[in-house]
Amino acid sequence: MWITHEKKKERAYAQGFLQELLSEGDDLHTALGRLIRLYGVKEYAKLVEMDEPAIQRAINPEHNPTKQTLEKLLAPLNLSLGVKPNDAA
Repeated sequence: MWITHEKKKERAYAQGFLQELLSEGDDLHTALGRLIRLYGVKEYAKLVEMDEPAIQRAINPEHNPTKQTLEKLLAPLNLSLGVKPNDAA
């Protein structure tokens, strides 16, 4: 898949935005919801090939998205869920 320079910059900005929200204390669910709302739910739904209501449910704080859904939402950002060790003190 061909990705233009502009799309790479857009992805890098979105990655940085999400990481900044997380470093400021947002949990992943909240941060991803803020990012998707900023991008536009309708546009993000097209990007990840999901129905808009499914996106709305996934980012609704009263719902708990599955790992599979989170992975699908993170894919356009070239990010995935993972576990990393805590830094040694």
